[in-house]
Amino acid sequence: MLIIDSVKYEAWTPKSEEEFEQVVKEHTQDIFGEQSIYLDRKQKLKSLSGIGSIPDGYVIVLGGSPQWHIVEVELSSHPLHDHIVSQVGRFISGISNQNIQRGIVNAIDEEIRRDDFLKLKLRKAIEPTEIYRFLTDVISRQPILTIIIEKATEELREALNTFRYSQIKVIEFQTFTREGVGLPVHAHLFEPLYKTPLQTPSELEIDIRSSNIKYGHLRIPKGSRHFFPGYKTPFDLETDTGVIKTWVSYARGAQVGDPNKGRLIRANLAKWYRKHPAIKVGDKVRLTVIESMKKYNLEVVKQ
Repeated sequence: MLIIDSVKYEAWTPKSEEEFEQVVKEHTQDIFGEQSIYLDRKQKLKSLSGIGSIPDGYVIVLGGSPQWHIVEVELSSHPLHDHIVSQVGRFISGISNQNIQRGIVNAIDEEIRRDDFLKLKLRKAIEPTEIYRFLTDVISRQPILTIIIEKATEELREALNTFRYSQIKVIEFQTFTREGVGLPVHAHLFEPLYKTPLQTPSELEIDIRSSNIKYGHLRIPKGSRHFFPGYKTPFDLETDTGVIKTWVSYARGAQVGDPNKGRLIRANLAKWYRKHPAIKVGDKVRLTVIESMKKYNLEVVKQ
């Protein structure tokens, strides 16, 4: 039971997986963020072949750390272990095959080019990169397996534990309908997978320590990881000595593009330190966003 302003809402159970899929499709941007593109298997990717099993959909997430999701929409009343292990397992085992990756890229690229809105949205987000090249790069990365279910169960956890796969997300997408009214008046309860842009400041100051000078790096302050793009995703630093291309590193076993991994910015910074011999412990450097997740200004702030 859910009560909102003294009005009672009852838990709603979909009659079929197809009915639940339709509800989920209406809220994909609420789940994955506005910078996402959802592609439905049934309507969008009928021509895709060469895979033993095709999931319910794919999501391409744009922004500073592009990623893609394999989406499975499930009902807790179904035999989850048999369905997920057999269907999704075959897909995961084959996704590293370059021919299969190429087939997915071709199918998604074809569908995007048919839809002027999607095409414009993608071009605006990735320019000057060409669409096919962008898709090829994203699909070459390890996908995130995202299970959307109306009620997470022990059976689901057991099914997922059979996979030796690190990139798995579960979204418990609950629906409540107003008592005496039904589905026309409803509320959804779920945890989205994205963080709002308001959480990212426009400037960040970093204290200079002796290790920074010795090893030629910057250590990202605790709680500031999302100021920068994903793990080993290149970005530019504009400095008084020229533009430095670098990335966040130092996270053993992390996947490229992971927005949470990495503690240091080190690549190509040693030369910049050598050109600033006056920097000392206790000074600060300030990074200012020029283009979010792509370009920053780096300057020394003397104490």
